Amino acid sequence: MKKLKFDSYDGVCFLNGLVFFAPVALLVRTQAGVSEHVFFLLQALLSGVIFLGEIPTGFITDKIGYRKSLILAQVLLLGARSLLLAAFVSRSLVLFVVEAVVEGIAACFTSGTGSAYLYALYGENGYLAKTAHAGNFGTAGFIISTVAYAGIYKISGMEGLLITTVVMDIIAVVCSFFLRSESSKTIIADRKEMRLQADIRQQENSGDTMQKKQEKDSIRQILAIFKNKKAFLFVISLAIFSIAWLLINFFYVVKLENCGLPVECMSLIILSYSAVQMLAEPILGKLSDGKNGKSGRKKMLAVTAVTAGVAFLLFGVIKFRAAVLLLMLILPLLLNLPEYLLMDLENQFVDETECGSQRAATLSVLNMGVNLVEILTLSASAFLTKIGIQWCFVFVGGFLMAIALLFARIQK
Repeated sequence: MKKLKFDSYDGVCFLNGLVFFAPVALLVRTQAGVSEHVFFLLQALLSGVIFLGEIPTGFITDKIGYRKSLILAQVLLLGARSLLLAAFVSRSLVLFVVEAVVEGIAACFTSGTGSAYLYALYGENGYLAKTAHAGNFGTAGFIISTVAYAGIYKISGMEGLLITTVVMDIIAVVCSFFLRSESSKTIIADRKEMRLQADIRQQENSGDTMQKKQEKDSIRQILAIFKNKKAFLFVISLAIFSIAWLLINFFYVVKLENCGLPVECMSLIILSYSAVQMLAEPILGKLSDGKNGKSGRKKMLAVTAVTAGVAFLLFGVIKFRAAVLLLMLILPLLLNLPEYLLMDLENQFVDETECGSQRAATLSVLNMGVNLVEILTLSASAFLTKIGIQWCFVFVGGFLMAIALLFARIQK
């Protein structure tokens, strides 16, 4: 496998990982007078904005290009973090609401765009390795911010954490302007095909009627993707992965408490599992080498998803401390492997359905199921806690294994 060099996209991922207030994200709101109940409602609002904005921003991205969309997303993210700082200082619930909306719009422009951008630049053969490569830089940034946050918090408090994060976002915006343009052969071919189809249709239609017909045809083409049963499988799979990450991010600490382990261990666990996650790049790099091809990757998705499912199920039921800690360290990596493979197959599925010229919009449509599940999950967070967090891990593990079996069957 050819060694990948550091580029602007890696730099943006690294800087986006430098969220110094992440370990105390809840405290940013609660110290400003926001209750935990309202905190979850704000998170639900964020997911709701993403859900509603997926398709419109996807169409905008396909018109302005992936690079410009990524730059716009970084500018909006900077605005959101600045609003978060202002909301904390002023103790304003209104600003917290506006921040959630702006952050949601930023996420809309990022959703599917990064994946489409890398697929356009690196193609089917290089996409998987580059995605994991860039993901490692984001993980590295997260590790650094996790290590540094305690010192910054002790010196300058919550304001220091927020200000430092805003500064990193400013640098990320500057870095995004150096992103390569998606002038790959794939994009050129897609645009030539679009122009050819437009020319043919223009001979049969005229003026505004022609333009409206093209727009309707584009929408129909994207929505027609759901005639393929694979589309629903992708939507369900992405939703399950989203729930799995919510469980890890919010409820690892609950498992620690249930096992009688000190909550102070959480920082060390975050750093440790983040370091283990970086093994995803060499593992996926080897998987993408040779003559594995598409069928080989489909099998690997099934195998890795079953492995992750078994690990989630065990994590839910076991109480032996050493086993709990071991699973805490490897669960994120086990979840990353099938997730990256799923994203790769998702892009190939877009090509199969001849939606490559509107890749971002199509990926956004497929991602809408994830946003909907997040809204329902966050709104029902109290219910999830009542039935027992351990059973949530068990159910997710079962779903992951079921999805793996369905993919192995449906993808033949």
